[in-house]
Amino acid sequence: MTTPGELLGSQLRRDPSRPLLTFYDDATGERVELSVATTANWVAKTANFLLDEQGVEPGDLIGVTLPLHWQTAVVLLASWEVGASIGFDETGVVNVVVAGQPSTGDGERIELSLAPMGVDFSRLVAAQPDQFVATDATGDDIVDAAPIDLPSGARVLSVLSLADPLGLGYGLIGPLAVDGSAVYVANPDPARLADRAASENVTHTVGVDIGGLPRL
Repeated sequence: MTTPGELLGSQLRRDPSRPLLTFYDDATGERVELSVATTANWVAKTANFLLDEQGVEPGDLIGVTLPLHWQTAVVLLASWEVGASIGFDETGVVNVVVAGQPSTGDGERIELSLAPMGVDFSRLVAAQPDQFVATDATGDDIVDAAPIDLPSGARVLSVLSLADPLGLGYGLIGPLAVDGSAVYVANPDPARLADRAASENVTHTVGVDIGGLPRL
C-alpha cells in the first residue's frame, strides 16, 4: 500500500524542480508556486514540528479547519507522515485553524494566519530539520480511495476545499500519483478563471466549469 508521503517522495526523486502546487487568492491577488522540492521541505519541517513540538504520536487525530490553500495541503501531508489521521469536522490532540477562529475541543491549538508567502507558518517551523524519515506514515487509505484516473502530467485547477473528497482526491492525491500538479484558486473570480487556466496550462478542473476543459 502507498501513502501520500511515498507519492511525494517518488515525485521528489523523479523531478524535484517542477511545479507541484500553485496557489491563487483572487481576493488579494496573491500567487504562490511551490516546486516538488519546496513542498517536500515544508512537509518535512511541519512533520518534525508536529512530532517534536506538539508531541503527536501515531494514531492521534489532528483536526484541520483550514480553507483551500497550499498550507492546508502541507499540513495534511505532514500529518500523514507522522502517522496521524485527519479530522476535518472533528477536534483532535492538535487542531490547526485559521487565526482568530473560535476554539473547539481541548487539544493543542495551532493558528495559521495564511499570510502571503507563509510568513507566520515559516516562523513556526523554520528551525525544524529539512528531512523527515517516516516510520509510521498513514494515508494509504486516502490514496486507495482517491480517484487516480488522471492522465500522466495532468494539471488540475481546483476551487474545492481539501476537506471535499473530490477536492482532496483530484486536487492533491491524484496529481501526486500521476506526475501532475494542482492550481488552487481561493475566492475565485469567475471573470478571471479562463485566463488563469490558459496561463497555467491547466488540463482539467474540479468544482468549476471552464470552457474547453474537462471537469472532473
